[in-house]
Amino acid sequence: MSYYPPYPGPPRPPYKPPKKPPKRPFRRRPYWWRKLKLICFQILLPLVGFQLIRTIILPTTFDVVLLIILCCLFFYCVSTTPF
Repeated sequence: MSYYPPYPGPPRPPYKPPKKPPKRPFRRRPYWWRKLKLICFQILLPLVGFQLIRTIILPTTFDVVLLIILCCLFFYCVSTTPF
């Protein structure tokens, strides 16, 4: 009695990597949104400077919190606006 190797089954189909989902097209923000951020940038610059001087001279909790909020808004406007 001869021993045959076990039947491997039908041949496997060639490997195909899964399809990637389609990329979302880059969507620019509307013009009015960019214009609003530029206006905020121009308004926030003197406010942050004034608030920084005021906080250095007479620091209170409210002044420090207000300075942090103004700085965060200012850096958001600067970092996301293309010049």
